[in-house]
Amino acid sequence: PFKISDGQIRDRIRQWYGSRWFAPNKLKTAALTDTLHGIYLPYWTFDAHASAQWQAQAGYYYYTTETYRDNNGNMQTRQVQHTRWEPAAGQLQHFFDDALVPGTAGVHRALLRQIEPFPTTTDLQPYSPEFVRGWTVERYQINLGQAAKINEEDMDHTLRSLCIRQIPGDTWRNLSMQRQYQGRSFKHVLVPVWLVSYTYGAKTFQIVANGYTGAIAGERPYSWMKISLAVLVALLFLGLLLTVMQNA
Repeated sequence: PFKISDGQIRDRIRQWYGSRWFAPNKLKTAALTDTLHGIYLPYWTFDAHASAQWQAQAGYYYYTTETYRDNNGNMQTRQVQHTRWEPAAGQLQHFFDDALVPGTAGVHRALLRQIEPFPTTTDLQPYSPEFVRGWTVERYQINLGQAAKINEEDMDHTLRSLCIRQIPGDTWRNLSMQRQYQGRSFKHVLVPVWLVSYTYGAKTFQIVANGYTGAIAGERPYSWMKISLAVLVALLFLGLLLTVMQNA
C-alpha cells in the first residue's frame, strides 16, 4: 500500500527540481506539478535457484625496471607494468528472491529501476479491494513470456557479475559462463507509484516516485547556456593551470 502522501511527494519533487544543476532556472516554477497521480503499477516477481560454472584467464600484475633517456638527455629509470596470465575456473550457487520486472509499458523502465526496490518480500499485502479503491490501477502490458525473458537476461547479468568477483588476480579476460536455473516461479503484484508528467517548452517529461519509500527519479530539460558556461569555466581554469605550470 501507499505510505508516502501526495503532499510529501510534492515537497520532494520541488527539492528534486531545485537540485538539478544544469536544468533551466525557470524549471522549478514552470514545471507543472498539479498532474501528480497515484497509480498502482503491475509488476512480475520471479524466484529461481541458479548455479553457474565459469572459466577465464586471471591476470596478475608484475613490474620491471626500465632505463630511458629524458628530454634533457639524462638517463632515468621507471617501473613498467606487465601482466602474467593464468587459467582460472570456479562455480557458484545463488538464489534469486522476488526479482522484479515491470509489467507496464507506459512508464519508462529506466526510471522505475531507479526507484526500486519495492519491499515485496517483507511488506507485501494480500490483495484487498480497499487498497486500490479510489486509485488508478494499470493492467499488465508486459505478458508473462516477455517478463520471463527480461528476468532471465537480468539473472544472466547478475550471475556474470558474481562470477567476475570470484576471478583471482588483478584483472581478467575471456570469461565464459555456463548457468542453469531450477525451480523458477513467479507472482504478479501491484506496487504504489506517484507519477508526474510535466511540460516544459514543447516537450513532456516524466517523474516517478516510489509510493512506499519516497525514492524519486525523473527526466528533465537541460540548459545549454549553463552547460556552455561550465565548459568555458573549465577551459579557462585548465588554461590558467597550464600557464602556471609552464612558468614554474
